[in-house]
Amino acid sequence: MQFRAYRMRLKNEHVMDYEHVHKKGQIWNSVITGMKKAGFTKMIIFQEGQDIILFEEANDLKKAYKYYSKDETSQKWDKMILEWMEKYPGYNEIKGDIDFEEVPVIFYYDRGRLLH
Repeated sequence: MQFRAYRMRLKNEHVMDYEHVHKKGQIWNSVITGMKKAGFTKMIIFQEGQDIILFEEANDLKKAYKYYSKDETSQKWDKMILEWMEKYPGYNEIKGDIDFEEVPVIFYYDRGRLLH
C-alpha cells in the first residue's frame, strides 16, 4: 500500500464553495465511483481556512492517477476545483504522477503497528 499527503491552498473567496461540494450528499457520486475504479482505498482532506492537506492511499498511486487523469467526470470535477485554488497539483504525463508539495510523514500508527 502506498500513501502520501500534500498541501493545497484555496482562494479565500472559494473556501465555502469547497466545503459545500465536499459534504456528504453534495459530492458527485461519479467522482466516488471514479476514485474506486482508479484504485484509491483512502482519501482524507483536512482543512483550516484556505489551507488544505490531502491524505491519500492506494495500492499503486501512479496507476490510480493515470486512470483518474483520463476519467471524464474526474476531469470535470478537477477543472471546477482548480478554479477555486491558489495552489493545486497537476498531473504530469511525463512522470506519470502528480506534481505536488509533499507533507513528509514523521509518525504513522495504524491498528497497533508503526508504518513509517
